[in-house]
Amino acid sequence: MRHEYTDKHQKKVFEDVLAERRYQDRQWGHEIDDTKNTPWMWTAYVCSYATKWMKDPFRFKREDTNEFYDRMIETAAIAAAACESVLRQRDMSGKTFYEPN
Repeated sequence: MRHEYTDKHQKKVFEDVLAERRYQDRQWGHEIDDTKNTPWMWTAYVCSYATKWMKDPFRFKREDTNEFYDRMIETAAIAAAACESVLRQRDMSGKTFYEPN
């Protein structure tokens, strides 16, 4: 299924997420994703990255908003990595390593 993005902001966000995913793949590969990361671990990673930008909820500066954007892109890329891992494992083995036999 192919989606055409008509909103330039949506297109930019997805391009940034994809660029971050490619960086993460070069940095970490797939072995740990597909053999050690359980759904609990993936959720912990997502939560950790989603909240790293939080400093002072009552005072926002431009730099805080920039960091918020960057962290949300990283968070979305990590969530995508979790989904990719499920699909890769099911393609290779018919199930994930954490699913019962």
